[in-house]
Amino acid sequence: MRKICLFLREYCRREPLCSGVFLYVLLSFAPGLFGGGSLWLICAIRYILPGVLAWVIALTCFDAPRPSDGFYGCVKSVLWSSPAALFCIINILVGTFSPGENVILPVFAAVSEELLCRLMLYCALRLYFQGQERGELSAVLVSSVLFGAAHLSNLGTSVTAVVLFQCCYTVVIGMIFANGYRRSGSVCGSILWHVLLNLTGTLFVWS
Repeated sequence: MRKICLFLREYCRREPLCSGVFLYVLLSFAPGLFGGGSLWLICAIRYILPGVLAWVIALTCFDAPRPSDGFYGCVKSVLWSSPAALFCIINILVGTFSPGENVILPVFAAVSEELLCRLMLYCALRLYFQGQERGELSAVLVSSVLFGAAHLSNLGTSVTAVVLFQCCYTVVIGMIFANGYRRSGSVCGSILWHVLLNLTGTLFVWS
C-alpha cells in the first residue's frame, strides 16, 4: 500500500495537469452516483469525504502551501474574496425570500467545492505552470474555467440558457476566489463567501 501511495504521489507531481483535472472530476461527480440516504450520509459521501481527500492530496501531491500567517492570512483571504459580496447582494435583490429551504447541503457543497477547486485543482495547475511567465495567473484562469464548466452538469435539470449563464458567472466567481487564495495562501475567505453565496441563492429564489 505504501508503495502504491508513493507511486501515485510521484505521478501526480510528474503529471499535475492530467492528474489534477482527473481527480477534480472524479471527486466532484463520482460521489453523486451513490444513492440517497439520510441528509448527513449524503453530506458525508458527496461533500465531506471528497473535500478531506482533496485537502490531503493538495498537501501531499501538489505542494499546496501551508498557511503561515494564521489569523492574518484568513483576514487577507476574506478581503481578497470580498467582491463575491456583489453576487450575494444580487441574489437578495433579485430573488424572492423562500424560508424553510434546506440550507445544509448548500453549505457543505460550498466547503467541498473550495477544497476541490481552489485548493487541490489550483495547486495542481500552479505546479503545472511553475516556472512559466504569469504561471500563477494561468492557474487561476484555467481552474476557474474548469469550475464554471463543471456546472454544465446541470443541463439535465434546468433550462439551457440558465445553465450557460450560471457557467459564465461561476467562472468570474472562481477567478475571484482563486486570486484570493493566491494572494493570501488561505481558502478561509473563499469558503466564507461561497457559503454566503450559496445561502443567499438558496433562500432567495430568482423569480
